[in-house]
Amino acid sequence: MKIIWINTILSGDNAVVIALVARSTPSEQQKKAVRFGSGAAVVLRIVLTVVAAWLLELSYLQSVGASCCCALATNC
Repeated sequence: MKIIWINTILSGDNAVVIALVARSTPSEQQKKAVRFGSGAAVVLRIVLTVVAAWLLELSYLQSVGASCCCALATNC
């Protein structure tokens, strides 16, 4: 559930990038650019959220991640 909230909060970045890209395209292609960019952003967001949620359910992966974080913290 935390991933969904973080994902929702960060989704504003995608809108800004899509608007910047669409602004530089010819006027007849702007609507297509916005539709394609928005559609791709939504599909990628859903797929990557599902993958991240699945990975978080793997207990050994959390342990490996925690070990890596501890190793980085002690080496810095």
